[in-house]
Amino acid sequence: MPSAGAPADPIAAEPGLLPEAQALVEAFCQHGASIILGVTGLLDRPLAGVALGCTVIGPERVRVLLSRPSNSELLLGLMRDSRIALTVSEVPTHRSIQIKGDGAVLLAAQPEDLRVATRQLRAFRDQLIDAEYGEAFATAYCSFDPTEAVAVEFVPCAAFTQTPGPKAGERLEEAAR
Repeated sequence: MPSAGAPADPIAAEPGLLPEAQALVEAFCQHGASIILGVTGLLDRPLAGVALGCTVIGPERVRVLLSRPSNSELLLGLMRDSRIALTVSEVPTHRSIQIKGDGAVLLAAQPEDLRVATRQLRAFRDQLIDAEYGEAFATAYCSFDPTEAVAVEFVPCAAFTQTPGPKAGERLEEAAR
């Protein structure tokens, strides 16, 4: 039980990524991978959605681009509760990380967001093709309408390794040691 004056949630206690995790998160999240968002919906029901791209702005901001129509329920949940979880997974290795955050806000997509998403989706598409998902499937899965794109920015509070194995669930800076 936390002592008087101590925050009840240790993840919420220190917003922003530690320097050890910052470089790992930047390299991993911005090269073209599967990006899944999770939020809490009505009646505390978990909701998940697929993102188009991710930019780590610094230790205290992560920006994610997503399609509004295919993530409408997730966006409604986000407006109710600004906590968010972002999971990024590489196709060939299944290596995965999760970033938990708070203070998520919905923003208009900017031209740079669209360029980032296009570049990252092209790399992700190539990984899907290399994994023998087929070019038609990979192309369809990675396509999006730029006019339907929106951005979500949030403050990262902690990062964890999610790759299956003995270090799954460890804080990223601990798992990197």
